[in-house]
Amino acid sequence: MASTKLEVRIRRARPDEADTLTALIVRAKSYWGYDQSFIEACRPLLTLTSESIERDPVYCAEVGETVVGVNHLKWLNEQEVCLEDLFVEPAFIGQGIGRLLWHHAVGLARTMGAGSLVLEADPHARPFYEHMGAVVEGHTVSTKIPGRSIPHMRYEL
Repeated sequence: MASTKLEVRIRRARPDEADTLTALIVRAKSYWGYDQSFIEACRPLLTLTSESIERDPVYCAEVGETVVGVNHLKWLNEQEVCLEDLFVEPAFIGQGIGRLLWHHAVGLARTMGAGSLVLEADPHARPFYEHMGAVVEGHTVSTKIPGRSIPHMRYEL
């Protein structure tokens, strides 16, 4: 069986895409088997607003006319940029979209003049970020799921 290389384009998100991008983020988070009550409890963190898109660097990955991923950066301080969101449409997971969005975010953070990229990773995504070179600096205990901890990660630019 021959593999097909996707043609992916990364472009700046538009404020009018906030609902579309939020729906993608919710589908991507749900991919990991979380129940609906957890997703609803997390909805404020999973919501990308038009104001965020106007204020922050938010980019989409597209295959054809279909948005298949999103990344969102946010300044924390003079040296650190936070990778607020990096999500891939579930049907496209494992096809290199996450890697492209990661490298795009890293390149953008460098051009912004940041010294490091920091993030709070979903525990299921931790291996991906470690593979990309990020390291765990600590954990926060989840208020949503007993016994769950959220890794704080850093990638030096």
